[in-house]
Amino acid sequence: MTKTISIIGCGWLGLPLAKSLVKNNMTVKGSTTSAVKLELLKSNGIKPYLIKLNPTQDDVSDFFKCDIIVINIPPRNQQEDDYFHEKQLLYLKQEAIKSGIKNIIFISSTSVYPNSNSIVTEIDATYEARSRAGISLLKMEDIFRNDTNFSSTIFRFAGLIGPERHPGRFFSNDRPNKGGTLPVNLVHLDDCIGVIEKIIEKDIWNETFQVATPDHPLKRDFYSLAADKLGRPLPQFIEEPPLEFKIVNSDWLIARTGYKFKYQRLEDCL
Repeated sequence: MTKTISIIGCGWLGLPLAKSLVKNNMTVKGSTTSAVKLELLKSNGIKPYLIKLNPTQDDVSDFFKCDIIVINIPPRNQQEDDYFHEKQLLYLKQEAIKSGIKNIIFISSTSVYPNSNSIVTEIDATYEARSRAGISLLKMEDIFRNDTNFSSTIFRFAGLIGPERHPGRFFSNDRPNKGGTLPVNLVHLDDCIGVIEKIIEKDIWNETFQVATPDHPLKRDFYSLAADKLGRPLPQFIEEPPLEFKIVNSDWLIARTGYKFKYQRLEDCL
């Protein structure tokens, strides 16, 4: 059945997701903060909206007339407001309730997990773990998870790789890098889109999934191979005492949804 899906944030992930949903005969509404990008959305069959969330937005009620909303905005605060991102999300929740949206997909991150020197699963998230912006993403997730006005599914993505994010460019060789003996947690854009579409297809709601390619090579091995594939100088890693790490396990996602990763090994992404 055709669904109407609104995507807040048509950037690196949101735009390819919107394009894929359009190809699957979904009606897609997409937001951008750039007026220049409106025509790009429209040319790809996406109904465009200029939404900046500062931290609210006027006159976009039509955007919220949908079956599913995908919330994909980076966790950034403003210098004068430590609660800016939270206010954005509370506004989106309010509008979702007002419009009667039944299902929400919230894009989060595996930064909700501490470096415990072990394999982590969905139950291991803590409020102490912070994003690069210093925000507790677990608290942001709970804005949607704990509201009974709708059903939500939360995706915690590992490090993102794919077009314009080739891991061969992540490290330079002009200075020593740390953590060469640590396992990596990454996921390709194609698999990010694949798991979201699987949830929509199967109507799997009120779940939380962490999403990382099942393969976790050592950082020095993987990034050296990635650089070599691009013909770039290999990154240098310093010898050091072991650092703290985590291995993000996607077994629950696979068991609950039946999803098969398009890239079972990270080297296949290169």
